[in-house]
This record gives sequence, structure tokens and C-alpha cells, in this order.
Amino acid sequence: MTITRATPVLMVEDVSRTVAFYRDILGFAFVVGVVEGTRTSVTQWPAPGPLAFALVESGLARLMFETRSAMAAELPRFAETKIGGSLSLYLDCDDLDGLYARISEHAPFIKAPHTTFYGTRECSIKDVNGYVLTFAERAPTPPTPETPA
Repeated sequence: MTITRATPVLMVEDVSRTVAFYRDILGFAFVVGVVEGTRTSVTQWPAPGPLAFALVESGLARLMFETRSAMAAELPRFAETKIGGSLSLYLDCDDLDGLYARISEHAPFIKAPHTTFYGTRECSIKDVNGYVLTFAERAPTPPTPETPA
């Protein structure tokens, strides 16, 4: 067996607010949602009413958001689970400094851009639900001194 994709489902209080943050601030595309209290799927943003579920994507990254009540209806243990904060989503990107400049006034940064010992540049924010998002790109390779000819 080979796992071909992992798509986290994040429990949130307000799916529409969450989609707006990921779409308008982070640049994700709205793919599909389900209107709360119905089984009606929508593919247009903004949705015609509050959402119980949504799928967003950016490049190869896909995230799903679902209300506590919808998740608890399927798996009752979610009824009492705390939202946010217990995981970090690690998201590779191609322009960390541009991302930082674009979203720094819209989202609280936990850690500003920095270079790690393992060769990436990273920064971390909290989303509107308290989930930690760490954005990373490969750090530029420092030039090596040329060997004399």
C-alpha cells in the first residue's frame, strides 16, 4: 500500500471565516464547501450561507475545515476536543520573504523568517483558529570560494 496524499481536516468553529482567511490572506483557492444544515455542495465563493465543511488548496497543499458539530456527528469524541494549537502544519513555499511581507499585518507571527540549521528558511503564524502554520523554503546555498586554476 502507498499513501498518495494526506489532507488534514481541521476542526473550526466558523468554516466560512476560516476559508476567508486562507483564501484572502494566504492565497489558497476555495474548491468546494457544504452549506451548514444541508447536503448542498457549493463551488463558488462566497458561499450562499454558513459552511459546515470546506476544501481549499494551494499548489499541492490541500486543507479541509469542518465545524465541531459536523465532526462530532461522525466521531463523537470531537464534541469536547479543543480547537487549534496542538499541531503545526509545515507548508513548503517558493517565496518566504514575499509571503511574510504580504501577510505580516494580517496574521500574528509566532516566529519571523529565520534560517534553520537544516538548510531552510522558515516563519510561523497562528491562523484564525489558533493552528500553527510554518512556512518554509530551501535556504540559498552560500557561495563556495573558487579553487585557483
